[in-house]
Amino acid sequence: MSKHTEDRLDIELSNRKEDKLDMQIQHAIERSAVFEPGFNRFEAKQNAYAQGLTGSHEVNAQCKIASYASLEKFESQMHVFGRYCFGVEGCRDLNQIKPDMVTNFLTELCDRNYALNTVQSYASGLERVAAVLDAYCPAAQPRTETWHAAIDAARPIIATCDAKDQTGRAYADPQALVAAMPSERLEIAASMQLDHGLRLGDATKINANNIDENNVLRVDNSKNGQTLYIQLSPQEAERIKACADDNGKIVIPQAEYRSALRSACESTGQEWQGTHGLRYNFAQDRMAELTGSGLSYEKALHKVSEEMGHHRPEITVSVPLRGCGFKIFSTATER
Repeated sequence: MSKHTEDRLDIELSNRKEDKLDMQIQHAIERSAVFEPGFNRFEAKQNAYAQGLTGSHEVNAQCKIASYASLEKFESQMHVFGRYCFGVEGCRDLNQIKPDMVTNFLTELCDRNYALNTVQSYASGLERVAAVLDAYCPAAQPRTETWHAAIDAARPIIATCDAKDQTGRAYADPQALVAAMPSERLEIAASMQLDHGLRLGDATKINANNIDENNVLRVDNSKNGQTLYIQLSPQEAERIKACADDNGKIVIPQAEYRSALRSACESTGQEWQGTHGLRYNFAQDRMAELTGSGLSYEKALHKVSEEMGHHRPEITVSVPLRGCGFKIFSTATER
């Protein structure tokens, strides 16, 4: 029986950031008084309906967490979301989280093949996080309103999440996908994922000004604040420079890129595997190349892990990507 394959959103923070996040979450939960053992949810919902509240987010906002199991799940989801905002979006404090980060987070879960019910659970959890943060650190406009709109903005993408099991993440013909992208800048982004294993956020935000005289592209602020150095071919470097805007950048909205790649899947008759599917192709090909050249499996895995910006080789096993012999060196930096 096939097994659902998801690319876990496992953000590693420094000990200092992790401690700060944990402290803020605990303080927010305590100050909001969201946890009340034995709370009567049925009665609270009836009262909400009597007040004229009809939206599920409005009604649920009137309900407290009544069990320790539910509290543990809520805290876990809040930590995953918090690590994303701290590690990817650059937040230093919970009160710096913006509505677009909520949309980005849910979209990221979908792109990583999280099951539909899991993403929907996170969406519901974020409605409660908004209420908790409103009590902990009030915003000019209530988060229960702005975050609700942000969650609604992500629902069309959430609806595309697969509820059934999936067997693999690599594309059968990734080169055909790249060729089917509707514009050169979109094709460049797909090539950077396929040929260099870049993450979605890095492939859709390329700075040609960071290409040095040796055709090495520096990618700043990758996952967990890493800086990546990617050896391009002369042809790749020239193509990126020619396609860049007046500021020397190629910036593509992630939704636009994802939509174009999905359309490319349809036109080439391939099953949608998310943008990470191209990274799976990278890892598989790179592993085959390195082991074929005489490296042991363990050494090849360690090398590919470094090239992909992973700190732990086991992540590379569960999150494959695709490569063509280009080196990517990474250095962890503190935001």
